[in-house]
Amino acid sequence: MTDSSELQGEITALCCFVAALASTLPLSSQLRLWPAFESKADLLRNQLGRDALRGFEQATISLSSKRG
Repeated sequence: MTDSSELQGEITALCCFVAALASTLPLSSQLRLWPAFESKADLLRNQLGRDALRGFEQATISLSSKRG
């Protein structure tokens, strides 16, 4: 069974990977990426439970802090 600290590590690694991947996109694509993400994220937020939503928001904050 996976514990919460292991899941947190996986989420952190995934956030780093996605941020690195996004940084390789052309600037015009980078500018469209985050609004598109927020649009999809808004649809998903309503379907998540409290704990899942908290983890999702932490990952979202981590990703948004890495965009540059």
